[in-house]
Amino acid sequence: MTPELMEASPSTAPAEPASERPLNLFTAALLLLFFLTLLRRAWICDDAYITFRTVDNFINGYRLTWNVTERVQVFTHPLWMFLLSFFYWITHEIYLTSLAISAAVTAVTLGILTRSLAKSAWGAGLAVLGLTVSKAFVDFSTSGLENPLSHLLIVVFFVLFWRMPSGKNKAFWLSFTASLGILNRMDTALVFLPALVYTLWEQRKVKNVLWWMAAGQIPFLVWEAFAVFYYGFPFPNTAYAKLNTGIPSGEYVQQGLLYLLNSIQFDPITLLLTAAGVGAAAVQRDKRGLLLAAGMLAYLAYVVKVGGDFMSGRFLTVPLICAAILLVRLDLRKVQPWAAAGLYALVLLVGLSEKNATLHISDYGEIDRGPVHVGSHGVLDERMLYYGGTGLLNAERFLQLPDFYWGQYGEAAKNEGKVVADNYGIGLYGFFAGPDVYVLDRLALADPLLARIPAKRMVNWRIGHMERILPERYLQSLMLQENKLEDAQLREYYDKLLLITRGSLSDPRRLVEIWKMNTGQYEHLIQRDAYQYPGMQRISAEAVSTVWANGTDCSMGIVMDDSGVEVQFPEILQAAWMQVGADHNDQYELVFLKAGEELARIRVGTAYLSEPGGLSARVTAVPDKAVRAGYDRVRVLPLVGSDERYCLGTLIPLNP
Repeated sequence: MTPELMEASPSTAPAEPASERPLNLFTAALLLLFFLTLLRRAWICDDAYITFRTVDNFINGYRLTWNVTERVQVFTHPLWMFLLSFFYWITHEIYLTSLAISAAVTAVTLGILTRSLAKSAWGAGLAVLGLTVSKAFVDFSTSGLENPLSHLLIVVFFVLFWRMPSGKNKAFWLSFTASLGILNRMDTALVFLPALVYTLWEQRKVKNVLWWMAAGQIPFLVWEAFAVFYYGFPFPNTAYAKLNTGIPSGEYVQQGLLYLLNSIQFDPITLLLTAAGVGAAAVQRDKRGLLLAAGMLAYLAYVVKVGGDFMSGRFLTVPLICAAILLVRLDLRKVQPWAAAGLYALVLLVGLSEKNATLHISDYGEIDRGPVHVGSHGVLDERMLYYGGTGLLNAERFLQLPDFYWGQYGEAAKNEGKVVADNYGIGLYGFFAGPDVYVLDRLALADPLLARIPAKRMVNWRIGHMERILPERYLQSLMLQENKLEDAQLREYYDKLLLITRGSLSDPRRLVEIWKMNTGQYEHLIQRDAYQYPGMQRISAEAVSTVWANGTDCSMGIVMDDSGVEVQFPEILQAAWMQVGADHNDQYELVFLKAGEELARIRVGTAYLSEPGGLSARVTAVPDKAVRAGYDRVRVLPLVGSDERYCLGTLIPLNP
């Protein structure tokens, strides 16, 4: 079975029109410019070294582990991990190896994009120029992450989608390529799904087409079966850590929109070209193009839903490469040269107007050179932070890259003979600490127990950095490799988890525990409130029954931290209004509960007073659901504050 293409192969293709040859040379020059830019900005991020530690363990006989004493999938890109492992097995050097693989994969991607998908040299050149001035695409075409391989598999998939003749061969190879893409990163399934569904519908009369498509999914299905058996769970540990936070979905969506706004502010060409790609699909009214655009939009919606990422632009390169496909499918041969030149000029102008634009020739970067955090929402120009220590062009004769302090701290931990160590960044630290040091990850990306404990509530939380409260005697348990947890229920839960992550693979009890753990049968053993709200004060309604005058000093009320206050009423209430007296320049969220079950939430805005401020009164409606059901507790949680000082003076139910 081979992926035969409808269009002629290059050896039998008609001669290239003379008018296109200079433009093809121009496209080649733009490709050269792209790779010079890529080389100049080549770098590796800390998160890449999380995968690199697994690769190093794998090749050195410690199996697919991160901490060698337990089986935890800390990487989100199995296919990329295996590709790195193959070449690391040959070179036994990870820094230059990962950069070389990324550059080579990107070269193949752009070669296929410009030669197999482009309808005109004008379109090919425009796409290459757009990718060259996109900070997101250039920066994450190295970095050590899986983006380059995702780009390649998406381009190959849509070459097959456009060029293969209908039939079971097409169904199989499309599904197989999509399977590899999903194996490289699961969320890319949204890009492939519309085209796969359309292919299935279009070829529904072809005998056994569904079975051929199912056969194409074998790579991903085999990995999932292995992951469940070996690690005990179908998804990477990072997924459980990032989703098990207790943060309301609305806050995630708000953060996702801020992620897009960050791109518009600091890398506008990326989303501008993405929008242009959707527009190109709409103008052409090509079914295949519209299906690709639908996949792009679904992926972007997903990015917003999960809150984006803390790395500026990282999750926007997938829709951008999709947009590049749609743009090169435009036939610009009939466009007037002046109009095409205008498009090029527009793309170049927007790209050059960006802060820290890719074509600036003097930006090599220093460690921690600011501004690092762009805006107040925790979205980071990751390359700017790490380039001084991991940037290729910062190499010196007697300096071995990477030269970043977290790597140095990890090497120091190894030299000191530490058994258990922790660090805020675990990538470089963990890689250089080596296999003999158990690295505790307080952000839970690499910790199977902490990933299943809710994150500590923080008003100013940062996406991807949800710190956990360490259970009592957890460090001692790790050092002794014996369950010594103080919390009896959590100790029972941890026993089950230890059997899954450290028990013998041949133990039949382990399979039973895998089933029970994945079906949520042990969730009741985790006292979620204790870990999510470690500083919550539980008080009686009488303690906040005084109506204070506006401007009263906050010290007269209940001063709280990010965990808030829970007010307990002596009886079930159905009051439709609530009088709240709280710090004037803060916003709060009221959570209504009955017998421990959450009923509804409502936000209480600020009520500013002139300086020096203090307590101020607000009256807010209680949500209908809470009124109808009745409530006996109300949690007051700080949301937004200008001074990080939160207090509650009054909480009194009111009836109309």
